[in-house]
Amino acid sequence: MPPFHLGVTTSHRFLDPSMHGLDSISEIIGHWLTGLDITRLGSLAACIGAAPAAWRLLKTAWREVYSWVRQFFISSVTIPGRDPLNRHVTNWILANVVQQRSIRSFTARTQIQPGAATDRAALLKKTRRDIQYLPHFETVWFWYESNLFVIRRSLDSFNASMVDSTYDGIGGEELTIGCLGRSTEPIKRFIQNCQEYADRQAQYYVIIYSRDRYGMSWQPKSRKPIRRLETVHFDDLVKQELLADIRKYLDPKTKKLYQSRSMPYRRGYLFYGPPGTGKSSLSTALAGEFGLDLYEVKIPSVATDQDLEQMFHEVPPQCIVLLEDVDAIWVKRELANRDPHNEVVSNCTLSGLLNVLDGVGSPEGRIVIMTTNKPNRLDSALVRPGRVDMKVMLGNISQSSAEQMFLRMFTSDIDRSPLLPVRRDDGKPGEEHIFQADQELLRKLASEFARHIPEDTFTPSQLQGFFQLHLDNPMEAASNIAAWVEKELSAVSSDDDIEIVGNGKA
Repeated sequence: MPPFHLGVTTSHRFLDPSMHGLDSISEIIGHWLTGLDITRLGSLAACIGAAPAAWRLLKTAWREVYSWVRQFFISSVTIPGRDPLNRHVTNWILANVVQQRSIRSFTARTQIQPGAATDRAALLKKTRRDIQYLPHFETVWFWYESNLFVIRRSLDSFNASMVDSTYDGIGGEELTIGCLGRSTEPIKRFIQNCQEYADRQAQYYVIIYSRDRYGMSWQPKSRKPIRRLETVHFDDLVKQELLADIRKYLDPKTKKLYQSRSMPYRRGYLFYGPPGTGKSSLSTALAGEFGLDLYEVKIPSVATDQDLEQMFHEVPPQCIVLLEDVDAIWVKRELANRDPHNEVVSNCTLSGLLNVLDGVGSPEGRIVIMTTNKPNRLDSALVRPGRVDMKVMLGNISQSSAEQMFLRMFTSDIDRSPLLPVRRDDGKPGEEHIFQADQELLRKLASEFARHIPEDTFTPSQLQGFFQLHLDNPMEAASNIAAWVEKELSAVSSDDDIEIVGNGKA
């Protein structure tokens, strides 16, 4: 039988590891080039070389055509960056246009929790932070109410906003909203709908505004869920009087009465009491109760009277302005001279504060809430009627308020029925399960709990700190409260016995 002969073609020899000489490579290339038209190869190379120039020409032509169309056939409205309206439009675009499309471009940045930017110790900790991915777009086309819209975003302003570590990536860039047609009415309706969409999204939240780190403009600081007024514990009669007064002030009929009598349409309140009694919490709860935004001003951090005046001029009419620690502005300088190390004095003056409260150019329609831990230091001119129309004292918690706080802590948010842990009787000691207990049993525990709370001794925040240790066990909370009270009282007496002998300096 003749030996079997395996035919080797050029392609096989290319795959053969033994065929690695230069002669073999030349033979393979020559085989591939056989029959290739050199003229066609040159034409192909010329086309490839002209492609970039053709692409640049098309882009230039498109820009010219688009500029011409925009000038004669597209109406537009521009919204500056960091404006609240800009944020509303951007949120609508992200929710209704961008997320419904296949997104392939994102901007990634380290996500910083609120407050972390000012906490240098938190920034130094070796903890892995979450990554925030923001949809990256420059131009978006979409149909809305049978109209063709285009939204262009200025990436230059976007990049400038990204440098700010407190920026959350929404509403920081300049937006230009265009619509095919010569009328801006469709754009105005679209912006109005975006604002209504934002109102629906925020109806269960309170938006808290503060000045940016440069003190140049108001920026959203946080969005907090609406806090129920029953979670702020103080005298119920005073609470009802406060609610009735604000409700009457916000009534449109009241505004007409003020205007018909040539009276400035303003309302001011003073919340005072020891630290931790809920002054700021009550302000936030009131903002949620009446659907108002909260504008926060920390008086000690305001640089000048001019800055304070600028803040008030930029505040919208329907809102709550929270002036915290107004005792930092006072004219009794002799008290500061007695103990200068323990006083915090603002750079603003009393006259500057009075001017923004009821001066000739001060805005109307807003509610001003001032808070202080030291009401006796306030000047009488600041708290007179017309500037402070109602004073609310928030003191230490009473036994009745402690009982209400206990019931609130251990009542289900779903059906308002209490949840109590009990032992199982199925041969598995040590395990627990949750069942729906009757209201009477919880009330007995709450009454027993409140009996151990001394009147006018602890602040609500102190009691809340105790509840944080026993959130899942009301029986344990009721049984441990006596020992906690005794420990806290002994700690207070120990602090009173400490004698300050000096700071160690000669």
